[in-house]
Amino acid sequence: MISYQCDDDTLSEYACRLLERPTNFGGDDRYYRTHAPVLAKADYSDDILAESNYKTALDLLRAAADDGRDDTEVSDEHVIDAGIRHWAMGYCSEIFVQVYEGGCDEDCTGPCATECGYPKSCGCEGNRDECMTACPSDCDGEAWVHQGECTGNCDGTRTFTAAWREACSILSALEGYPILDESDYSEREYERWQSNVNEALERAQREYEYDTEAQTADIADSCHESLSDLYGYEPDGGIDWEKVEDIYREARDAYFSRLANEHLNAPLAGQLSLA
Repeated sequence: MISYQCDDDTLSEYACRLLERPTNFGGDDRYYRTHAPVLAKADYSDDILAESNYKTALDLLRAAADDGRDDTEVSDEHVIDAGIRHWAMGYCSEIFVQVYEGGCDEDCTGPCATECGYPKSCGCEGNRDECMTACPSDCDGEAWVHQGECTGNCDGTRTFTAAWREACSILSALEGYPILDESDYSEREYERWQSNVNEALERAQREYEYDTEAQTADIADSCHESLSDLYGYEPDGGIDWEKVEDIYREARDAYFSRLANEHLNAPLAGQLSLA
């Protein structure tokens, strides 16, 4: 994976975009408020690339959160592997990452808040000076709240989490290249392809119910080289089942032709050798 080091402006841009909570979302209160979505995958899908990127990203994010620690206390809080019911994808898994740490509490109503959480809803577009005049009086904390006493120092102590920095690095990398880990993706693709080949072979073998197990195994072994030529032609480790059936049929014909020739050319009992 190509590593991208994102500056604070880029980290803020990702946060502003990804923390915008969908109007019809009813999940955990942390989602889209303190934790932003990073990657998702459908649970019942054949998309190997999505599976590979999801697992790779989850490992990278947890490692970043727990860097220098002997436990997983930080990653357990900052990185959430969530099960989500999505209207378009059905059941899916989605990674949420805590964006900020330190600073004032989430419900702080003081004037030192540093960022509008919902700039599009109040029209300030994230500019503090505009927000001071643009936010409606009934904003209810959706943007900056300008009353009350703040005893903390939001501006001075709030920082991006290590996991969020890693998340933005991952998102930036995916904008330039779709695979996070070539090795992991290739391994998953080959395993899926091999599984599909085995299934296709079993279906082809069922057409010849009178072949013995030994004959079936020998024929399958003789198909290996021809089947290997099919690897990579179909996406997501897929296989052309008709081609597998053709390869098996041709290998079977060759196998029994060889057995017939061996039988016909075998010396008869009592036959004199001409050699």
